Amino acid sequence: MRKLALHQITMMDGGPERLLRFAAESGLDGICLFTASPLDANGIPMFPVVAAEAVNSFKSLLRDHDVRIINAEYFPVMATQDVAAYLPAITLAAELDAKRLVSHIHETDRHRAEDQLLRLCNMALDHGLEVGLEFTGFSAGCNSLDDAVALHGRVNQPNLKIAIDALHLFRTGGTLEQVQAVDPAIIGYTQLCDGPDFRLSGDYLDEAMNRMIPGEGVFPLSQLVALLGPHVDIDIEVPNFAGPSGSEAKTWARRAIIASRDLSD
Repeated sequence: MRKLALHQITMMDGGPERLLRFAAESGLDGICLFTASPLDANGIPMFPVVAAEAVNSFKSLLRDHDVRIINAEYFPVMATQDVAAYLPAITLAAELDAKRLVSHIHETDRHRAEDQLLRLCNMALDHGLEVGLEFTGFSAGCNSLDDAVALHGRVNQPNLKIAIDALHLFRTGGTLEQVQAVDPAIIGYTQLCDGPDFRLSGDYLDEAMNRMIPGEGVFPLSQLVALLGPHVDIDIEVPNFAGPSGSEAKTWARRAIIASRDLSD
């Protein structure tokens, strides 16, 4: 059975500490959480983060529960800022022994996007971290699997890996055949969720925040997982922001975990 990690947006209630404890109780090996959060329209962080002052206690929790941070979010390449601003959050991720940072490419100037991603890779390497390059329909600088593979080749850094999120793959026109054609060694992780159809979409934000339990939609998830090398981390990312909270949120997360285990055996 492959090792699985639970993404923070699958179970938001209680923040990073509750996520960690729940993942351990559920027999998972990892979690994906935020050491830096995107901001909403009012400049307020959208997601709870691990606070710098809590790093020692959180490290103890990780050690005591034998859980590792697979992905630390969120380190996008933006036109409006330099990736150097992420240094405190990168340092925090490294102190927590995270495996990698997650980045989307919103910068549309190709040369600046490459330069900024290269700088992010170098900063990550200095801290013993990988960088996961996620393509999405919302990140104009890298919005398809083909774009991600091409950008990976141009930046050409050993710690840069491509992420394959099932929703983003199928909503941006990606196929299993395209995944199969990618060098398996450059794929770092995949994110499991499901969807009701294979339509292309330039606007699927609501669906991205309210996904289906793996196996309850039409995405060929078993085939997708079968194409991935054994080194590829599997992240359970099934947010339901319009739905459950409290104890119901745990029930939702358990359903996502059970379904993902069935697909990953």
